[in-house]
Parts: sequence; C-alpha cells; structure tokens
Amino acid sequence: MPRPKLNHNGERERRGAEAMAGLQNSISRNLMPHRHSAFLIAIVVAFVVRPLIGDKGIAPLLFSIALVAILLIGLYTITIDELLGERATLLAQRKRRSRLAMVMAVVAIGERIAMLIAPSFLLATTGTACWLIFFAFIPWGELRAVLRQREVTGETISMSISVYLMMGVTWGMLYGLIYQLQPHAFSFPTGTEPGWRGLADQQLSFLPVLIYFSLTTLTTIGYGDIAPLTLKARYAAVAEGITGQFYLAILVARLVAMQMNRMAEQSQRGEKKSPGAGE
Repeated sequence: MPRPKLNHNGERERRGAEAMAGLQNSISRNLMPHRHSAFLIAIVVAFVVRPLIGDKGIAPLLFSIALVAILLIGLYTITIDELLGERATLLAQRKRRSRLAMVMAVVAIGERIAMLIAPSFLLATTGTACWLIFFAFIPWGELRAVLRQREVTGETISMSISVYLMMGVTWGMLYGLIYQLQPHAFSFPTGTEPGWRGLADQQLSFLPVLIYFSLTTLTTIGYGDIAPLTLKARYAAVAEGITGQFYLAILVARLVAMQMNRMAEQSQRGEKKSPGAGE
C-alpha cells in the first residue's frame, strides 16, 4: 500500500502554533506575578521620557503612544485582578467592566488618531473627557486591588504607588478639560502659556504642563508657578490636595496594620510549634 504523504505545511503550522502557545504561557507565567511592578515601571518611564523628548517633531505622536500603552497595560492589570477573587461572583461584574473599558479604549484611541489627522476644538474637548473617564477607571480598579490585599508584598507596594501616580495623571486630565472650557482658568509664568487654538500639538503641550501642576498639588509641594484662577479650577485643586493627603495617611496606616497582623500571626504560629518541638 502507498504511504500517505506528509503535509509539511500543516506540520510547520502546528509546530509554529505550539511554539507561540509555549512562548505566551512562558511570558504569562513569568510576568503575571509582577504585572503591577511592570505597570509602575511603565508610568515612571513615561514621566522620565516625556520632558526629554520635548514638544517638537514626533514628540506629540510618541506622547499619544505612551498614553495608549499605559492605559492598555493598566486595563490588562485590573482585568486580571478581577479573576483573582471569587470567580463565580466576580465573573458578571468583570464582563461588564471589560466591555465598558473596551468601549472607552476604542473611543480614546480613535480620538488620538482623529486629532492627528483633523484636529478641532470639539473633538479635542470630547476626547479629553473620554481620556479623563478612562484614566479614572484605571486607578479605581488598582485601588480596589490594593484594598483586597491581605499581606504586604512588593506587588502591594507597586499597586499603591501606581494608584498615587495615576491619581495625579487623572487630575491632570481634569485640569486639561477645565482649561479647554475656560482658557483663563490657570495663570502661567509669563511667556510660558501653552495656549489653545484647537490644534493637536497645542493639546499635547498643555496636558504635560497641567499634569505637572497636578502632581505638585497632589504632593502639596505647590511651587506657585501655576495657580488656579476660576472657581472650578480652585475647587478641583483643593479636592486633589485633600485626596492625596488622605490617601497617604490611610494607605500607610493600612500597610502598617497588615504587616503587624502578619508578624503577630507568625509569632503565634511559632509559639504553638515550640511546645511540641520541646517534647
């Protein structure tokens, strides 16, 4: 009987699929336990690189890509976290949140592309509002994950820092929206006003400046070079300062309490084992 001919193309495809599946499993196995650290590193890298690239050339495009990358990493992180609780109870909530996040991601990414092609004031204002909602969604999910922790680990600390930094970025987006609606909402040093003329590069130039103002407000540094002038801007700044102080106070107290409880449990376990060891 003639031997059946081997389908070399099918064999190569099967091996390629197996190799890709193995690579994906390896990446998930190695990166999954450190996903919050990876998210924190992405935020820190964005903060470090942004002032270095400036506002000319392809800098606005790189800034847009960095924002999209941070949001996608954050979305992936909080989506995975939802699976680490009671799966049966959290499945429906996770599905709704994933759909909502996907819609916001599509809208935000579409706005970035549209602003680079045909910028307009209405499109930029709507896009900033969408980015504000999306940025608020990420730290809220991370904060939920922090509050679910039962012990202090490196990932817990990474989550806590990520929430703090993302709060600053989120408020920066809020200031950006206020500034677009009220161009005189903030006072800037003479000759450094970013201005707004409905252009993509102008939008991407004032957002980093207002994120800087947000971070100085969140940490209560308050250099005074930028100041809120309108009622909306002032109350937003006050709310951010209060939130930042309460977050640090409550978070540090919680982390210390978690660590003390863990040490007490370990001490009790040691005391229970010592009588048996002496016998």
